[in-house]
Formats: sequence, C-alpha cells, structure tokens
Amino acid sequence: MSDDLTWDELSPDLAGIASMATVTPAGEPHVSVISSAVVDGTVWIGTSRGARKAINVGATPSVALVWSGSAEVYLWGSAELVDDVDTKRSFWDDGVWKYDPAMFFQTPDNPDYVLIRVTPARAMSMSFGEQGPTQRRWRAEG
Repeated sequence: MSDDLTWDELSPDLAGIASMATVTPAGEPHVSVISSAVVDGTVWIGTSRGARKAINVGATPSVALVWSGSAEVYLWGSAELVDDVDTKRSFWDDGVWKYDPAMFFQTPDNPDYVLIRVTPARAMSMSFGEQGPTQRRWRAEG
C-alpha cells in the first residue's frame, strides 16, 4: 500500500541518528553513521572537513540516508558542503544539534568544522502495524 506523505509528516523522523550513504571519488559506496537536524525543509549534518563523508560529498553530491525509529525512513537527495561561519555559528548557537558540537569541533569558526546540507528529492517511510507493512512516499515539488 502506498500513500502520499507530506513534508510535515515526514520531517520529524529525519532528526537524530541515521546512516548516510555516499560515493567515493573512485565510485565505491561508503556508509557513515551521522547525527542530523532538519531546518526549513533541509537536512543538516555537522562533520569534519577531512571525514570521508565530506570528501565524498565534495566529489559526488548524491546521497541516501536511513533513520530507524517508529518507522524506517529513507531519503534521497543532493548534498553540498557549507563552510560559511555565520551559518555554522547559527546552528551552534541555536542548539540545533542533539549533541555538544564543542566536544568534536571546539568552536563554530574552527576551519575543520563543516556542514553538509542535504536537499531532499524523495523519501519513503515504512511502518509496521496490525494491518502489516505500510509504505508512504514523498517527492519534492518541481
């Protein structure tokens, strides 16, 4: 069974711990465990500039993510690195992360600290209930 899924229904399930698949410059798949936040229709991830996921996003922007909670949620999109200090500081100061970023990056202006912005293209939510599995799908407009 497949239904339409709205962004407002989907987005609460996109924050927290997930697995993110990227593609290396050599074309090999790579999976990382990440912590994400959703702000204004965009999935954000904080990481180190030298992390494999950041290097991969710099080479190939296609990514896939999966969260496991009350439902399995799969999201596909296009990613880019964001190194703007004001943007990094806004995430830091607004308490967007579910962890203390200072433990990893010391300060928001640390040149090793970058953000990955994922622009979602499509998603699928798979939940299991008394009626069995239910799939719902979302697609970006345009």
